[in-house]
Amino acid sequence: MLTIAAVAAHKAIAPQRIEVQVHRRTVEAAPWQTTFSVEIDLGSGLSRREQVLLYNSARRCEVHKLLEGDLSFDYQLAGSL
Repeated sequence: MLTIAAVAAHKAIAPQRIEVQVHRRTVEAAPWQTTFSVEIDLGSGLSRREQVLLYNSARRCEVHKLLEGDLSFDYQLAGSL
């Protein structure tokens, strides 16, 4: 949502509304899988080009890139046991 708002301001696009709903579905099987469904509402009044530009800005934001790729965690306990 912040990325959409920032791009809209930078490109002088004035959406009626910016609402984003994220739904998460997790399947606890092997392998564990989580799916996010994202619904973006920009209201009406934008041209097709403006809609696509804002939509693509959401899909290409840094947070989206982080969540879309493979994730791994490296845990370390500070100090000695």
